[in-house]
Order: sequence, then structure tokens, then C-alpha cells
Amino acid sequence: MGFIHEGAISQQQIMNEGGRLRELLDGSMDPSELENYNEFYRLAERIYGREALDEMGITTPEEIEEEKAQNGSSEFTHDVILPSSKTDSKVEETINLDKKPKRKLFLTLIGIIGLLLVVSNILVGVDAIVPLCEEVEPLGEIEFTNDIVFNGSTSTLTIYWGVENVNIGENYTITWDISQNGSQELVDSGNFSWLANGNSFIHAHSVSVEIEPYSWITKLLDGNMTIISTTNGDYSSSEVSAMSIIVSEKNCEDNPKLILSEIMDYQDIDSWTQTGNGDMLDGMLIMTFSFISLLGMRKKRN
Repeated sequence: MGFIHEGAISQQQIMNEGGRLRELLDGSMDPSELENYNEFYRLAERIYGREALDEMGITTPEEIEEEKAQNGSSEFTHDVILPSSKTDSKVEETINLDKKPKRKLFLTLIGIIGLLLVVSNILVGVDAIVPLCEEVEPLGEIEFTNDIVFNGSTSTLTIYWGVENVNIGENYTITWDISQNGSQELVDSGNFSWLANGNSFIHAHSVSVEIEPYSWITKLLDGNMTIISTTNGDYSSSEVSAMSIIVSEKNCEDNPKLILSEIMDYQDIDSWTQTGNGDMLDGMLIMTFSFISLLGMRKKRN
């Protein structure tokens, strides 16, 4: 069966070539066939001549091959599939969708943590949670005393003030008001300031008086003109009385709330205050952190 089949194919090819040959001889062959078959083109060139074929616009098989070589034509194709822009956009959308939940979670945590810190500072104080306030160990409680000497022959009242346990290198001021006739008439008013070069200091001041009883009130102030201690008393020929009031120092235990506007100087005792009250900055921070928390928890509408 195989020999019969091969014989039939060979016979068919011979018949086709015979038909093309007749077409070539009678001039009815399609010019494209001459260009594709080198043998028929050579035969037509011998029969009709090269010039006749050129006038008919028939290209030689060699010229066709050269044109193919110059154009780089090849039957081989590379099956390379390039990703489309739609695929890239889908990948980017997937990456963005993965990042959005993390970003929202981050905003939510920042808002909640900041809100808790501000509210805790107002209610209980940061120092009650994390000890940050530092108290400078004083030499001891500052003592402010006074003694008087009255000279009846000259009607002169002299007051001696004594100060103990002051800080060396800091400025202090003593102010006084001296009256007579039961505090109804002001006799003298003044002040004295000094830079402490030791832990104790004594100052005296004399004033002329006439009508008993004589009275006075004096104050001890620090460099910031804050009252540290107050003394007052009166004098009559029959009785002398004096009283001293010491203003207690500010401490961290009673002032655990950090003043946020003074956060850079948190080690200073003046940067701390009592709890229970918030200032304008506290209110602004509460609103800001609340907004951030809501922004992180907000769901995107489809």
C-alpha cells in the first residue's frame, strides 16, 4: 500500500510540472511563479530573453533572496509574551490594597496612644507613671528671721533680718514696710537685693519713729521675685511680738502633671503643676489625636 501511495504522489508532481511547462511555452504562466521557481525562470530567460522578462516586471529569484536578507525576514518567530499595562495596573492595585490596611492601623495606633498620654497627664500626671521630675536637694528649709532694737533716746527703730540656707550664686531680695501709730501711718518702705556668696546673710535697717506702737512687714524673694518667706511684727514699750511665715517649696509629689509647653525643660520643677486641669495646648492635642484615630478607623465607601 505504501508503494502505491508514493507512486501516486510522484505521478501528480510530474503532471503539475508538465502543466507549468505548457503555460511557460504558450506565455500564460503567472509571473509570480517564475519568481518563486528558479528553474522555470532560467528556462523562460533562455526562451524569451532577460530584457523581455524585465519589461514584464518579473524579478529574478536572486533579487528576491537579497531583498529578504536585507529586510531580515525569517520564518522563525520568538514566542515572547510581554505583560500588558492592565496586568501592571492590577499588580500595583494589589500592592496598594496591601499597604492601605497597614497605614490605617498605624494612624489608629498613633491617635489612641497620643490621646491616652494627654488624658493620663491631665488626670493623674505623667510623673506618677514615669518619674521624670527632678527635685534639687536643698541645703535645708530657708529660714528668715528678724530682731528689733529700739533706742528711746534717739527714737530709732532698727530691724535685723537674718537669712539661712540660701543657695550660693543666686539673687535674693528683702522688702519692708514700717509703720507707726498702730499701722495707721507709713514711716518707711524699701528693699535690698544681694547675690549670695554664702549660705547665710544678715541685713539691718534703721528708721526714726515717734508714735507707738510701731509695726512692720517684710518679705524674702528669690531671683524670680517669688515670695519665699514673710515676717511681720510690732513694738511697743510694754510688749514686743513677731511672727514669721515660710512659704513651702514646690515639689514633684504635689505637681505630677507636665506642662506640655515646657516639655523641653521637664527636669525643672517649674515645668510641672497640679493635675485635674488642662490648658489650651492639652485641648488642641486631644482634638488632634481624636481626629487621627477616627481617620484611621474610617471605612472606605464602595
